Amino acid sequence: MPVPGVKTVKLIVAYDGGEFHGFQRQREEPTVQSVLEKALNDINGAPTTVRGAGRTDAGVHAWGQVVAFCPRVQIPEERWPRALNRLLPPALLVRSAEPVGGDFDPVRDARWKHYRYEMSCGAMPSPFEYRYVHQVPVDISVASMRRAARLLIGRRDFASFQVSGRPAASTVRRMYQLGVVRRGERIIVDLVADGFLYKMARSIVGTLIAVGGGQMAPEDMRRILDGRDRSLAGPTAPPQGLCMMRVCYGDAIDVMRCSR
Repeated sequence: MPVPGVKTVKLIVAYDGGEFHGFQRQREEPTVQSVLEKALNDINGAPTTVRGAGRTDAGVHAWGQVVAFCPRVQIPEERWPRALNRLLPPALLVRSAEPVGGDFDPVRDARWKHYRYEMSCGAMPSPFEYRYVHQVPVDISVASMRRAARLLIGRRDFASFQVSGRPAASTVRRMYQLGVVRRGERIIVDLVADGFLYKMARSIVGTLIAVGGGQMAPEDMRRILDGRDRSLAGPTAPPQGLCMMRVCYGDAIDVMRCSR
């Protein structure tokens, strides 16, 4: 647990989720947390624990994951990325470091999280993108997806989009933005909320894909929300299209910057 008054370093890290079995430490499989901690152990000369802003699943990527740790050696904060990157595999990169208060907690203090999901429609899957883009075998309607997405904006009970496995004290979250844009054959979904339930982002995207493909109507989103039942929503989209883009710790006006 963070201790007030104790120096803490905040890192922004990026990683290819296909190389790890998720973020959270596991007994035998390599994870983002375990690999980071091993590198920090080597530098600190003592066991070091990192705390992450989100426990991304296996196959889910990150560009702006936030982690925090307490250093045991005197290294200027700006030198931590270089020191760590020398020990880390190519699939994991420390982008930046900065000092924060000893009571900083990446989860508790987060105001918003921005996830992005990318999919490709109507083309043969590229062997260079299969780990990062979900291939949808048929063309889907972005207009229908947008109409459905608008119904999820605001403070909502997202129980129907929570996959069992990590029970939450409350299933109510505030969705600030849920944008769907098309760029050629690529469809990009940006989700910005004050928090996400277990596999909530992927469950929402899977439901939007079902709407775009005509298996559901946009108006079904109201029934799904009101039902508070996971079986009412669409399937969970696969992990490879999802990326944690940014975790925001600023004031309310900063929410607009999260999706950029």
